[in-house]
Amino acid sequence: MNEALKSLLEVVEQDPLPERHTSSHWKSYGSQIIVERQGDRLTLRGAGFTAHSNLSGLAKLLFFMERLSYWPVTRKLKSFSWIFRKTVSLAWSSAIVLSVLWDHFQEHRLQPRTFALIGDGDGFLGALILRCFSGSEVRLYNMDLPKVLVFQAETHFKANPGIFLSVLLPGQENPLGQVVLVHPDCIERISEKIDCAINLVSMQEMKPSSVQAYFDFLRRRSGPSSRFYCINRLRNELPEGEISSFTDYPWSEKDEIFLDTPCRYFRHFLDLTVYAKGPRLLGFRVPLINYFDGPSWERLVRLAGAPEAQTE
Repeated sequence: MNEALKSLLEVVEQDPLPERHTSSHWKSYGSQIIVERQGDRLTLRGAGFTAHSNLSGLAKLLFFMERLSYWPVTRKLKSFSWIFRKTVSLAWSSAIVLSVLWDHFQEHRLQPRTFALIGDGDGFLGALILRCFSGSEVRLYNMDLPKVLVFQAETHFKANPGIFLSVLLPGQENPLGQVVLVHPDCIERISEKIDCAINLVSMQEMKPSSVQAYFDFLRRRSGPSSRFYCINRLRNELPEGEISSFTDYPWSEKDEIFLDTPCRYFRHFLDLTVYAKGPRLLGFRVPLINYFDGPSWERLVRLAGAPEAQTE
C-alpha cells in the first residue's frame, strides 16, 4: 500500500469528518461511507457521490439513452469526442466538464499546469484530467474531507498506474506528487499559483465558512490567466435546514466572467434505484428518470483579488 495512502488512512481512523469542515449534509452521508482497512486490503463503499461503471445489459443501454439526451450540449463541444474516448470507466459527466474547459483553454490560448479540485467525489474528473494532459507537467490538488479523499486515491491508482501521489495532512510534511490529496485544514500550505480550480455540486453541500475559505484561498493563488469553474445548485437546503445559495457565494463585482448560465447538463439523470415515492417528470411519476432538486448554475470566471490580477 502506498505510504501516502497509509498516512491518510491513519487520519481517517482518528477523525474522518472534521467537525469544522463537515456540514449537516456530510454528517448525514458521512456515517454511510465505508472505509475499512484490513492489512493492505481496503473495503470502500461511497454515499453521497456515485459513478456508474461496469454496467451491462439493459442498464448499459439505459445509461446510453441518458447520455444521448444530452447530445444537444455535447455536439457543440469541439473537444468532447476525443476526451470522451479517454474516460473508459470514468464518469461520463467528467468528459463534458473537461470539454467545456478544454475548448475555453484553446480559445484563450491557455496552458494550465496546476489544478485544484474541490470536492471531486470518486476522483473521476481528476483522473481524466491526468489522462488528457499526459506527457505534461501537471499537478493536481484534490481537496476534500479525509474519508472521501481515500476514494479519490484509489481511483487515481487504478486509472493511472504508477502515479506519484502524496498528501498534505495536519502535522505532516510530504513531498509534492503529481496528485496531492489535501486535508481542508491544509489548503493554505499550497504555495503554487492555481491555474484552474473546479467545483462541481459540492459547495452546495458545505458550510458557508468552508465556501468562504476556498474562495479566499483561490483569490490569493490566482493570476491573470487563472480560471475557476463552478457548478452548483442555485438553492439547496441541507438536512438541518441550512440554505446554501449560489448567488450568496463570495463572488466579487471585479471577477471576470466568461460563462454564466443555467447549467446545460446537470438537469436530469437516470437512477436505477427504486424510490418509495418514485421519480417525477413534469409532475408525473415515471420510471428511471429523475430531475435534480432545483436548477444548477454554471459559472466560469477569473477571480479578482490576486496582486497579479490587480496590476494586469
